[in-house]
Amino acid sequence: MAADLPPEVACRGLAKTYDAGAPVEAVRPLDLTFAAGRTTALLGPSGCGKSTVLRMIAGLEEPTAGEVRIGGETPLELRRRAGLAMAFQEAALLPWRSVAG
Repeated sequence: MAADLPPEVACRGLAKTYDAGAPVEAVRPLDLTFAAGRTTALLGPSGCGKSTVLRMIAGLEEPTAGEVRIGGETPLELRRRAGLAMAFQEAALLPWRSVAG
């Protein structure tokens, strides 16, 4: 039933640049849509900006440009109203468990 699906996540022109003496472009402007009820993966090499994109979607990182909307609301609006949060992977990693070994 469509009413039971979580809201769509839409990123428009989302970008992040850090100022480390000289500008460092962490995430180039991108448009993404994560459809309601679908599983989506962000894939790429280490350091390509996947975690930065997820942090911007969760509202933990302020984008330099663009916007994130979750069901039409910003992450900040959702955090205040619905308790939006992010579960960090590092807290659950077990060093003796790996795909390499």
